[in-house]
Amino acid sequence: MGDMGRGIVAVEPGKRRIKVGVAGFGNVGRAFVELLVERRELLDSRYGIDVSVSFVADSKGVLARREGLPWSLLALSLKVPRGGVSGLEGGSPGMSVEEAIAATDIDVLVDVTPSNYSRPDPQLKWYRLVLGSGGAVVTADKAPLATRCDSLLTASWRPRLFYKATVMAGTPLIDMLRWGFSGRIVERVTGILNGTTNYVLGLAEEGLGFEEAIRDAQRRGYAEPDPSSDLEGLDLAAKAAIISCTLGSPTTLWSVERRSVVNEEAFERAREAFSRGRRVKYVAVVEVGKGSFVDLVEVSKNSVLFNVSGAMNAVVIRSSEAEEVTVMGPGAGRKATAAALLSDLVLAAREVS
Repeated sequence: MGDMGRGIVAVEPGKRRIKVGVAGFGNVGRAFVELLVERRELLDSRYGIDVSVSFVADSKGVLARREGLPWSLLALSLKVPRGGVSGLEGGSPGMSVEEAIAATDIDVLVDVTPSNYSRPDPQLKWYRLVLGSGGAVVTADKAPLATRCDSLLTASWRPRLFYKATVMAGTPLIDMLRWGFSGRIVERVTGILNGTTNYVLGLAEEGLGFEEAIRDAQRRGYAEPDPSSDLEGLDLAAKAAIISCTLGSPTTLWSVERRSVVNEEAFERAREAFSRGRRVKYVAVVEVGKGSFVDLVEVSKNSVLFNVSGAMNAVVIRSSEAEEVTVMGPGAGRKATAAALLSDLVLAAREVS
C-alpha cells in the first residue's frame, strides 16, 4: 500500500508497530479511540504492539497523518462535535475513506460506520483494498458480512478479517464459534440477539403499551430513533447470516426467513404467555446447512432463554455431540463494542506482522 510497504517495523525485539485507520466517528468510533488512548501502554507492555492511528474519518472528512496522529490530537478529536474532525489541524474536509486508506498506508482498518444493508458497496471496497494489500480489517459494521460474506471470508482473507463486534458486541460469541468449536460440528444456534426487542417485550409483560415501551427504550438508549430494523427482524437476520457464514454455510440476510415482527400483536401475545407462566422471545435460529429464520417463540421456565431480561443477549449452541453450550452477555453498548474492537485489533496485529 505505497512505497513505504506495510507499517510493521521492529520498535524493539519482539515488538510490532501497527498503523490503524478508523472509519466512523459516532458513539462507538469515539468510544474505541477513547479506549485506544487509554490502553495504548497496555497494548505495548502486554502484547508488544506499538499502535498509532493514521486517520480518523467521519461523514464530513478525514483527520490524517501518514506517520500517525499525535495522541494529544486524538484526545482533542473526542471533544469536537460530530462531523467536525476534519476541521482540526491536519484535517481534510471532503476526503473519503478510500482516499485516506491510499494516503496513509495503514495496516489495520477499523470500521465502525453504521450498517447500511441496501448499500454496503463503499465498505466492501475499503475491505478489499486493505485485505488485498496484506492488511487486516476489524469491523462492527454488519452490512458487508451479512450481504457478501462469500466474497470476504475467502481462504486468504478470512484469517485477517475480525468481526466479533458485529454479534453480541462485547461478548465473544464469534470467537467461540470460529475457534472454540474447532474439530466439532455445530448443528444449530438459537439466540436472543437483539437487546431492543428483548427489552420492549419485557415491558409488555409489565403492562406497558407498544408505543410507550418503544419511547422508554429510546430514552434509555436501547432503541434507535427509527427502531424498524430491530422490530422487523432485519438486525436479527443480519446476525443470523453472520453466524451461518462463520460456521461455513455462506448466506445473506435476505435469505434468512423473517417469520414475525415485534408489534402490538406481539405485545398482546407476550402478555398472554406471561399470564400462563411462559414468555415470548424474539429469536434468531441458525440451522447450519439447512437455513435460518427469525421468529417470536414461546419459552417455558425450563428454557435457558426464559430469564434473559432487559437488553441482555443469550445464545444456545448445539453440536453434533448432542451437547449444548450457552453464552450470555451484553449485546450492545458503546463501551462493550469498543472493547470487542480493541480485542480484535490485538488479534489482527498478529496476522499482519
